[in-house]
This record gives sequence, structure tokens and C-alpha cells, in this order.
Amino acid sequence: MIAINNNSNLCTWLNMKHFENDIQTTLEKALLKYDLSPVEFSFLHYLYDQYDSKASLLEIKDSLKLSSAAVSRMAVRLESKDCRPIVRYHSDDNQKAVCLKITESGIAFFKKTSKVVDESLNKSFASEDFQDLRDMILATNTQTE
Repeated sequence: MIAINNNSNLCTWLNMKHFENDIQTTLEKALLKYDLSPVEFSFLHYLYDQYDSKASLLEIKDSLKLSSAAVSRMAVRLESKDCRPIVRYHSDDNQKAVCLKITESGIAFFKKTSKVVDESLNKSFASEDFQDLRDMILATNTQTE
């Protein structure tokens, strides 16, 4: 039988998952007024962060670690928003490749929501729960006994 103490890898991992879930819930609530999910925010962030503000669906899929279907659904959802944050087009190099580009209105939308996300994350990372988690991570015994 394995004895689990408070500094075990298992305990640390479970606390990390709990904290991540709390952050996810907080971000969902913060982005609700923008009709945007945290994953959709990540989608826009990826496009915004690209040198030319565009990427193929495959690149986004790989970066966000999502299925092709999920990325396609998100693209459709983002395309249909009032501010039209992204546009779809076919690559000049490969007409079969579907690409997306963040629009000027999408950049403005991303910057507005980015401030909300930053504020939310700053609160979460300044919390006592995060400090306790950080201490637990640092104290975790990663050696096998």
C-alpha cells in the first residue's frame, strides 16, 4: 500500500488540477459578457500572436491541441460574431488549405478581452491558494521511495 502525504506528487497534481479548474471557471465568467470562451480567446490569441496575424486551421489545431472538428466549429462561431474577428480564405500556395486571419476589429476585440483575462489571471496568481500551490510544488518530493 502506498502512503500519500501532503507533499506527494499525486497530491500536488490534484491541487494543480483543482486550481486550473478554478481559473477556467473564473475566465469563463469574465469572458461571458463578450460571448467568448477561454478556448476561443486562445484561438484569437494564437492568430494575434502570429507575425502576419494568420494561420491555417491545421496550425491552430496543433497549437491548441484540439481536434479538427473543434477548430472548425470555433472558426465558424468566431466568423459569425458581430465584430467579425476573423476571416477565412484559401492559401495562395495550396488552394485546399483553409486559413484564417484576424481582422482589425478582431485585434481590437482581442485587446479588450485580453485586459479582462489579464486582470482575472493576476487576481488568481496573487491569491493565497496559488501561493500555497506554488509552495506545494516546490516542496513536492519527486524522488521515488
